[in-house]
Amino acid sequence: MQNGSPAAKAGLQAGDVIVQVDSQAVDDPNAFDYRFATQPLGGSTKVTFFRGGKEYTANVSLETAPEAPADEITIQSRSPFGGARFANLSPALADQLQLETIDKGVVVLEVEDGSYASQFLRHGDIVLEVNGQRVQNTRELDRLSRAGSRLWRLSIQRGGQRLNLMVSG
Repeated sequence: MQNGSPAAKAGLQAGDVIVQVDSQAVDDPNAFDYRFATQPLGGSTKVTFFRGGKEYTANVSLETAPEAPADEITIQSRSPFGGARFANLSPALADQLQLETIDKGVVVLEVEDGSYASQFLRHGDIVLEVNGQRVQNTRELDRLSRAGSRLWRLSIQRGGQRLNLMVSG
């Protein structure tokens, strides 16, 4: 869940199970998306959810998602990221790429064929950590990629799963 988002402001937390939007059942993620997509911006909607086995309701404001600057970069350094293009993850970009939204992070937009990065990274991967340091944005990833390490510990999210990789370089 995005910090400061309308859902977070309404009191929802990661792990809550939303079962209704404006008294209409939410049976799957597509139903959830549809219920919100058909609501007019500027108002609010009543959300029913379960947390810890108890049912709760909250009114969630309907706002346009804020757009963080993509700040796209292509890493050229000799690192596991060399030859890949990255952008800051935003709710809009996560939706466009059909990714699970994460508060902050960096997403792989493109990986050059035959590059060093092509051995480890795929389009849509989200870089979470490098050598134990959380990656918040592309500037941090660029700085970390220039650190010149003999052993790289990477934590990425791919297809909803967290992968931890050890790469020598």
